[in-house]
Amino acid sequence: MDHAIIIHRGRTVIVTVAVGMDVSADVMTSEIRTEEDPESELIASWLVTFLTDGTDGELILTLDNLITQAIEHSNGFMDIKRISSGEPLSVFDKALPVSIRGAVTA
Repeated sequence: MDHAIIIHRGRTVIVTVAVGMDVSADVMTSEIRTEEDPESELIASWLVTFLTDGTDGELILTLDNLITQAIEHSNGFMDIKRISSGEPLSVFDKALPVSIRGAVTA
């Protein structure tokens, strides 16, 4: 199964996402859950920041190494939501699959 996102335990993961719209006035969130259902068990939450000011729709998603080190699951599903005028709106049509792997060793 091909995965859109690969996370290595114990490593900081930084992903750049282009959402294709001005999101400067919105609050952006992203979570990894055990199932595609947004009510399923939470695995981790990304820190979401703008690459510039959000008008270009470019986001930076970060999972710190301390967060990835504590993940016990081997896969999950990731979403990105934008809170616009108080309403949570999904950015993707469906959640993206995530593969969580052991730490890379030299």
